[in-house]
Amino acid sequence: MAGCEWDGFISPIEVPIQQKKEPLVVPILHTLDPSVDENDRSFVNATAPTPADRETGHEEYRISPNDMLSIGISDLVAPGQEQIQTRRVSEAGMISLPYIGALQASGLTEIELEQAITQTYKDLALIQNANVSVTVVEARGRSFEVLGSVARPNIYAIPEAEFRLLDALVVGGDVTSPLIDYVYIIRRTEQPRPVSRPIRRTAPGGGPATLPTPIPSPGDLSPRGAAQQPPGPATAINSNEAQRALNLMADTEPTAPAIANRPSLPPVQNARPSEAAEPVVLAQMSGDRNFRFNSPSLPANVRIIRIPYQALHNGDLSYNVAIRPHDIVWVKPLQVGVYYVYGHVARPGVFTLSGQKVTIKQAIGGAGMFDEVAIPQRAEIIRKIEPDHEMALRIDLHKIFAMEQPDVYLKPDDQIIVGTNAVAPFLAALRGAFRITYGFGFLYDRNYAYNNFAGGL
Repeated sequence: MAGCEWDGFISPIEVPIQQKKEPLVVPILHTLDPSVDENDRSFVNATAPTPADRETGHEEYRISPNDMLSIGISDLVAPGQEQIQTRRVSEAGMISLPYIGALQASGLTEIELEQAITQTYKDLALIQNANVSVTVVEARGRSFEVLGSVARPNIYAIPEAEFRLLDALVVGGDVTSPLIDYVYIIRRTEQPRPVSRPIRRTAPGGGPATLPTPIPSPGDLSPRGAAQQPPGPATAINSNEAQRALNLMADTEPTAPAIANRPSLPPVQNARPSEAAEPVVLAQMSGDRNFRFNSPSLPANVRIIRIPYQALHNGDLSYNVAIRPHDIVWVKPLQVGVYYVYGHVARPGVFTLSGQKVTIKQAIGGAGMFDEVAIPQRAEIIRKIEPDHEMALRIDLHKIFAMEQPDVYLKPDDQIIVGTNAVAPFLAALRGAFRITYGFGFLYDRNYAYNNFAGGL
């Protein structure tokens, strides 16, 4: 009977049920007051993946600094005999070979470096037709990193061109919690180009060579196939990097303003599941509270891609983007810490938040719900604000349980206080004074049993 669906005024501790018969959709918020309480500021400049991020590159690998090369040269020691040279490419992109000194290797493919070595020995009249083989043993320029909440964070090599995010998570041992929200990919949009350096060559007698040798071009394509211009002077590149660092150091966040009295939670309008949910905030913005944190800027050559892990885990392969060299895959861990529930609840105490997402309703349920004198309308949540402030906000647990106001996810060190008032003890005594029977019968109360009276006669 619809007329019987009302909350008892004598028992305010009873959990209310939303009165509407149709489905009610209410968002769960992450912030209490957007003017003071910060939302998740992890990678605020992250963007969604684009169709280009799902494309894999099939260009031939170009040698990078710190790569380990195995170089075989015939006729170097004796005719018909091959000698193997193991060389690591320097930070400047150079390698050193017998009798020819330094030679630029960075930016070249294996075939291009073989041709450059053969031509250099020929120009110096050392070996006319040397057979040279180059193999990249350790490709540092074709690696990526996996960090964060994974089983095996480390630096790994990209074994093939068709290597994607799911493959990277498998290599890293998968995520440590199925409740992970997002995976971020930090990507360089442009790779630093090696600076052209002259090749030092020596003649067989030890003097300088008289015949200059043309330096093979590292190619007009970047590792992703984009056209490149010839690199500028080294000082210009360094000054640009320094300017980017200064710009990042100049970005500072203002200190949070003093905490003022905050209004109570606004009511939430009923919404059908098919309707678009309107964004709901826990406090109305007034003219004197338009404070906003400035979003930190990113370096010009860095892009951050946000991937919703749950959608990817559930089979949405549009988020299975390609992993490119030097990518950093960051699996954002869940919040770690504790929260506190005290006041008029059945089991006040400290509760863990590690690896979980807990709302206010769940926190009250975990604390055993309200005690006999609790007033759910008189509750408060205290939240720490970085670096050394905290805010207090009045909340109405009665409306939150009735889904008239949105629930909120807790953060580490949150404190929920359930209060009471002067009328609550009298209501509790009034509730205990009545005994109600079902149907036609008598109420047996053992407090008034015959044996208790018999003992006094």
